[in-house]
Amino acid sequence: AENLRDKKVLMYCTGGIRCEKASAMLRKRGVDDVSQLSGGIHRYLEVFGDKGFFKGKNFVFDQRV
Repeated sequence: AENLRDKKVLMYCTGGIRCEKASAMLRKRGVDDVSQLSGGIHRYLEVFGDKGFFKGKNFVFDQRV
């Protein structure tokens, strides 16, 4: 986490749970500027679909995305 302390960190995961835990861990380790995509990429795609800015793939263990 030391190499991230002076950087902006934006995290996303499929449903938001892992990012919630990981962002808390980073803050605890001294990374102050940590944001996460609320609800994960799954929620983002539900809201924005093809009109959003997400262009890419997200590895999932199920068929959500």
